[in-house]
Amino acid sequence: MPISADLIVRTLMRKRPQLLAYTWAILRDNHLSEDVLQEVSVLAIHKADQIDDEAHLHRWLRQACRYKALNLLQKLDTHTLTLDGATLDAMESRWAAHDNDNPADLADALAHCLGELSPYAQRLVKLRYRENMTGQRLATAVGRQINTVYVALTRIHRALGECIRSQLNHQKPPGNPETKDA
Repeated sequence: MPISADLIVRTLMRKRPQLLAYTWAILRDNHLSEDVLQEVSVLAIHKADQIDDEAHLHRWLRQACRYKALNLLQKLDTHTLTLDGATLDAMESRWAAHDNDNPADLADALAHCLGELSPYAQRLVKLRYRENMTGQRLATAVGRQINTVYVALTRIHRALGECIRSQLNHQKPPGNPETKDA
């Protein structure tokens, strides 16, 4: 039996952050990622009769985002470095493992972990990801050498990753095999 349009819309709303991140990993452009997701959303509604259930929808959405993003890169004829098929396949299996994760839990963990950063690290994250500053402009804004900023961002990413994993593992029920690191 085909999936309902209502379930498609609810799934799209719940999975929007993950789908945007997945698409951004291919395109490296926020606006283009948003465009692709909008196109895929409309397409999912039109193709509802070809989608069997929610698990199938998750796979279908990621595949559609992947193909639309790659086709867009070809059409734009950009010289953007793209991931090869094997890497995208590996990404797909990793993303599929998180289909049932609650985005709100991830957002809560990220908010907590951002609050644990030093004021300097918080400022770097804000300038880099809210203000979209990169490279020399970011280094100039904080009055540091560009390599110093890159090292700091690498350490921040690592610390946030460890903190988020720790937060999410503490939220899972005891004895759940998913709490063990892969």
